[in-house]
Amino acid sequence: MRDKIPFPVLITTLVFLGLMGRFMVAESHISSYFERADKSLLLFANQNHSGFWDAVMKESASFWFWIPFYCFLLLRLVTYDPVRFSRMAIFIIVYLMVSLGGLLSFNAFFGHLRPLYDHEFRSSLRIGVGGAGAVYGCLPVCSAAAGLAFLLALFFGRRYVSLNVLTGLWALLYIYSRAYNSWNYPREILIGTGLSLTLGYLSFRAYRFYLRKNYAG
Repeated sequence: MRDKIPFPVLITTLVFLGLMGRFMVAESHISSYFERADKSLLLFANQNHSGFWDAVMKESASFWFWIPFYCFLLLRLVTYDPVRFSRMAIFIIVYLMVSLGGLLSFNAFFGHLRPLYDHEFRSSLRIGVGGAGAVYGCLPVCSAAAGLAFLLALFFGRRYVSLNVLTGLWALLYIYSRAYNSWNYPREILIGTGLSLTLGYLSFRAYRFYLRKNYAG
């Protein structure tokens, strides 16, 4: 039973595979419906602005804003169990390399005009406090944060609920800022998040396999 894939991971993987198929299907009534729903969700996220959330999303979209949090997280990992962390660190690094490399490669092949540069759509959007962003893109690279948060939650386990919630909120704010600022379509955010969650889970399984093979007994 320990090797059984958790239900949330299975659902996330299935959703990811379904959304990936969205990029490969021909024009049809179904694809048109999903495209309209995708734009409606983006409009909802973009037009529900306030002074408070403008400030939050502006900062949460910045890598540098989170530097103190990254330092705290690294310190917590080291003090939690130095030996376990030394064995886990390589899998975290490999996850980041594969996840970020995969997202960047996907963007290089499937990059397109972002919403704020789409002449037929940008008039309906509000340019957020983060600016218009880059001209071309696809899957948000910051979605790797979701997989990292999931990987760390599996590492810490259920005893550290507050820390797991904190890393989850970090990833959620970081990712949601992409829709709030109209830098990515919701479908792209969901696909990038699904890919990262899957890679995060596989990284943890590889870590567990490594422990069983080298430190069993």
